[in-house]
Order: sequence, then structure tokens, then C-alpha cells
Amino acid sequence: MGNSYLHINEFPLAKQTLIILCIGLFGSIPYVSAQIQQEFSPRFNEMVRGDFTLIANNVISRTATGAYNGEGDNHDFVDNVYVDIDNDDSTFNSSSANFTNPEPQLACVSIKKAYLYWAAADKENEEGEDNVPDWNFNDVKLMLPGENEYTTLTADEVIYRGRDTHFSNDPYICFKDITALVTNLESPFGKYQLANIEAKTGFLFQHSDGNTGTSGGWQIVYVYESPKLVSKNVSIFDGYAHITRDFNSYDVSFSGFQTIPNGPVNVNTLIGALEGDRGLIGDRFQIQNIAGDYIDLTAPLRNSDNFFNSRITIDNTNFTDRNPASLNTLGFDAAVFQLDNTNNSIIGNSQTSASIRLASNQETYGLFLIGLSVEVWVPDLYPILVNSSAVDNTTNASSTVTYSFNVSNTGNDNALNVLFSETLPVNIEFVSADNLPVGVTYSYNLDTRLLQFFIEDGLVDIGDDPLNIEFDVIVREACYFLEENCDLDFDIQFEASYSGEQNPNNFMASSSSVLDDCQIGNPLTTIINQPIPQWATPIGSLDREISSNNQNELMNAQALFPVPDICDFNIIKTTGDFIQNSDCDYNGSYTNTWTFTDACGRTIEDFTQIISVTSNRVFDGSNITISKVVTPNQDQWNEYFTVNEIKDCGFVVDLKIFNRWGAIIYQSDNYQNNWNGTASSSAIGSANQVPSGTYFYIINMMKSGLAPIAGTLYLGTK
Repeated sequence: MGNSYLHINEFPLAKQTLIILCIGLFGSIPYVSAQIQQEFSPRFNEMVRGDFTLIANNVISRTATGAYNGEGDNHDFVDNVYVDIDNDDSTFNSSSANFTNPEPQLACVSIKKAYLYWAAADKENEEGEDNVPDWNFNDVKLMLPGENEYTTLTADEVIYRGRDTHFSNDPYICFKDITALVTNLESPFGKYQLANIEAKTGFLFQHSDGNTGTSGGWQIVYVYESPKLVSKNVSIFDGYAHITRDFNSYDVSFSGFQTIPNGPVNVNTLIGALEGDRGLIGDRFQIQNIAGDYIDLTAPLRNSDNFFNSRITIDNTNFTDRNPASLNTLGFDAAVFQLDNTNNSIIGNSQTSASIRLASNQETYGLFLIGLSVEVWVPDLYPILVNSSAVDNTTNASSTVTYSFNVSNTGNDNALNVLFSETLPVNIEFVSADNLPVGVTYSYNLDTRLLQFFIEDGLVDIGDDPLNIEFDVIVREACYFLEENCDLDFDIQFEASYSGEQNPNNFMASSSSVLDDCQIGNPLTTIINQPIPQWATPIGSLDREISSNNQNELMNAQALFPVPDICDFNIIKTTGDFIQNSDCDYNGSYTNTWTFTDACGRTIEDFTQIISVTSNRVFDGSNITISKVVTPNQDQWNEYFTVNEIKDCGFVVDLKIFNRWGAIIYQSDNYQNNWNGTASSSAIGSANQVPSGTYFYIINMMKSGLAPIAGTLYLGTK
């Protein structure tokens, strides 16, 4: 028996995964390599809290829009056509399928991976040309849930194309990772529609003249997860193996897992294949049982001697939530089903590998996808809930906060090498961890701020009581937040690393403060109340009264400075100018203010100082100025007779203007600097403009205590 080996060394649950593809004794290595057109390799192989499922549809049928439910084989017809449901002139075929929540009893299911495969028998037409000359076989159109337009995608990988060597019916298999497209949707559930999957229509004779018939379709494999689901090792492999009655018996081995130690072992299987006929028998899907024998598998609607039979099935039924929903997909097979492992007769407890065999004694089929999901033996420390002594998770500067978290193993394997690690934020300082359970130790690195707790083996076994771990931190002093860093909250989230006693692989878990419906956690956030500084210097305590002729007192008063009640801020002083009370009151004051802004950008209310200055000077009117010339010629100069304003004194100007003969030509008992050479109506003479010349005035500053002021003015016109 010839063998071909592929070794894989990169999976989290296995040091080495070995895939063995075997051939019967009558085969030869050169011919075998022609049948194993592309060796199977892992597309996904991880432990997840979840499983896989699929949706699919065919693209070749008896009619474009109707479901075909007959019992004919794909090679029975010479006029098979493209399925085309979308009434879109830009597409030559199209079909859809609906993806629903595979675990409807759970509040939260998330998609970890979404893989799109499309495959078809694509032998060139009789003229040697492509079946769709203006379309690339490795392109496809995809319409996601909630969308009404297609997006053209190009395959990430062409797994195999028979056209390159003119092999058999020229099958091809394309792969596209659409995980990012699916996870970016508001919801991954809904209708997925595929178009323009190139395939041979009508009929198809393979290159060796055998009548294999047309076939083609697409499928999306979803790896989904939820924290409430059990852990499984999920493996998905793709390649292309062409199975015939003469060249068959290929084995695919899965390893790198360890099933649960007791109880029923649940195993799900996934397949994708071309060319499985409804009526032809002899195709077998076999698995090695615990006795080492290969036995025929059966699944709902899939008999042991006709396993690949032109159906799309999920679990126990035909998958019909698609358009069209043909029960006979004419040479295209896709399925996900639970292995009938009654009494663990096939996959046993603590088993670490499984082997599947592809066989046929009559029918030809091409397998391109196979997957296995097996419940595994793992320790599980999730969830790790962290609490604090801070009321409502709010605290103050310089306060001590106690944190605690419980550690328990909810898995089915003992946990070893358990380590909890967290790098403490810079706005807190580690104090102590003095009340740890026996067997729990800690270390704290002052430089890196890394806090670690070490749990002795044997303390986190299956069924052990929870361990409670406590430690104290102190919040930095107020001045740190006011002067250096306004980071008024901090997160605590420990990362746990551990391995299993039976399963030696490394596992990780993160602590949480609360869990949402998806049991997804989050860091514990503690809020620090913002320290608020005040002025320690009492309001008004820097005010001073000084004499205007004492400069030393003024200098001493100006040198005074307020201080805040905490910290050392950059205090900014704004010095005010001297403000005289009024034009007739020579007393006045200086007003100075101080302020500062803390690291949070908060500016404190100004501190104000008033320095009052008294003067011995008495108002004598010497600073009053009066116009000597009035020239009302509209040149903006000397337009009016003015008595300068005596601000804020409350004086009222009583004005009388006389001509040279002593006659009053203008008078006002509340003069507003508005005389421009006219005689008032109450004055002797007319109200017209008086002639140029010299005039006399008498001003009484009412309420000033000053004697009347008399003088002359010249009224001109230029």
C-alpha cells in the first residue's frame, strides 16, 4: 500500500497533526498522485467553545428556478442548465440559502470563521473554450444578508483546477475567507446569495470518454462559538481526492485532541463533494472504530453504500431553507451531521486521534472538504470575576482599595501551572497580598509593575472549592492627579495562563467584572473622584489700605501672594493698574488676581486682592479745561464750545455766554458741550448764528463748591 504524508506543526491543540492518504495494494504511486489531485491540508484546527455548521446550494439543475426533486442522476441528462433565480442580466447563474442561529437556545452566538467554497465540473466546451468566456472561474458574486447588490470576490486560493491537466471532468475548487465580511454585519443571520459560479452545462463526458455528468455548487462553512457551549477541537481540511472504483481507499487522519474522560463522546462531521449520484451505489464514507476496524458510516438520508447521493443535509434532514430547494442537487453534496457514536463504539473516552476512509466499489466522486469536531478534555477557569471594596467602584486619592477574585475549575481536566498576571496602572501602587490561601504565592516587580499570583498544582482540580485571592492597592495622592496626570480611572484585568493534566496544551482566560448575555467579560474599572483644590489664603486677607505717598507700603502689598490648600501649582498673577476713583476724587485702588490650572484642565476661581490708596490732594478745579476758540465750519476741529468732562463727580455745568455789550446770547443750566455759535431763543437777540468775534462766558460748576469761572472765547468761521 502506497502512502503520502503531510505533517503539520502549528496547531494549539497538537504538537503534530498527521494526515495520511493511502491507496490500495493494486495502486501505484504515479497513478495515485494523479488521483489525489491536491493533498488535504488544514484550513482550521483549533479548540473553540462551539462547533461548525454550513449552508449550501447547487448551481446546476433541471430548470433555472424550480426545485428538482426527482431521482435521476446527473449523468442521466443532456440538457442540464444553470440555476438562476435573481432576474439579473449581469449574472448567468444564482442561488441562495438562509443562515439561521445554529444554537437558538443561546442568547449569544458569534462567528469565529466563515469560509466560502465553490466547486464545479468545468470541462471546456467542444471548441475548447471556457463555458463562460467572459468570466473568471475563480471569481464569484456574493450578496450578504441585508444587501441588495452583489460584490465580486476573487478566490484567496484555487485549491485545484482539473483544466490545467485536462483531468477527468475538469473539476475545480475555490476558497475565499469571508470572515471579515460576515462579522462586520449587524447580524450574520439571513440570506446569502451567490452568483456566477462557472460550470459545464448540458452534459459532460470526461476526458477518458466516461459519462460523469455535470455538477456544481457552493457552500459556506461557519465556525461559531459561545461561552456557554462545551469545548471542541474543530478541524477543517480541504484538498481534492478523486475516488473511483479502481482507485480508492484513502485515509484522512485527525489528531491533536483528547476526548472527554467519561460519558458520551459527541462528534460532528462535515463534508463537501462533487459527483455523488442519487442512484449509483458503492460510495462509502468510513471511520475507524475503537477496535481498529473501518466501518461504514451512515447519516440521516445517507446510506452506508450510497453516502454521496446528491443532497444537502444538516443534522437529520434535508436542508431546504434555500432557493431553489432541490432535494436532488444533481452531483453536489454538502452535509454536517452528528456521528452515531452509540456507547462510544467509534470514538472512545480519552481518545486522541481518528481516521476516516474514503472508499468506492462503483461510483466516482470527488471530495474537497472534510471536517471533524470532537468534544475534548480541557481545564476551564473562566469566568474569573473580580470585585473591589470601592463603593460603586468609586474611590478617592490616597485611598486603599482591596481587590479579590475567585478561582475555580469548571472544566473536565485538572488545571496545572496556573498563573495570574496583571500590570498595575500607574495611578495606583501595590500595597500587599497578606491573606492568600495556602499554596498561593505572589510576586510584584516595582520596575515593570507586574503583579503575579502562582497557584500550586493540585489546588485547581476538578471539583475543588474556589480559591479567593485578595490584594490591596493604594490610589496615588491628590497632587499626582492635579499636577502630573489627570488619569482618573484605572482598569484591573488579570490574564490567567494554565495547562491541563491530561491535555498539556496552554490555555488562557481573562478576568471580568461582570458578564453580559454572551458571557463576554470586561475589565473592572474604578473611578477616582477628582481632587478639587481651594485657596488656603482666606478671601480678603491680602487686601491693604495705604497712603499714596508711601511707596514701601505699596511694594510690600504688591509682594503678597496667596497659596492653595494642596500641591505646588504654577500660579499666574495678573497685576492691575491704578484706577483713580474719579476726576475729582484722587483716591483709588489696584486690583490684582491669581489663578492656576490643574492637570485635568480645571481652572480655579480667581483669588482677588484690592490695594486701596488714599490721597491728601483736594479738588480745586485746576484740571478743568475750557475752549478758547470755536470755529463751526464742519472741519471736525473746535466745532463746539467745550468744558472738559469731570468724570464720576456728579457736577452740573451752568453756562452763560455774553456779547461785548453784556447781552446774554446763550445759556444752559445743564450744558452738554453743544454750543456752536447760535443765539438761544431765550437770549437777547435772534436764534440765528451770531457774528464772529470775542464773547464772554461765566461757568458755575454746580455741586462742586467751586467759585464761578469767567473767561473769553473767540468765535470764528474758519
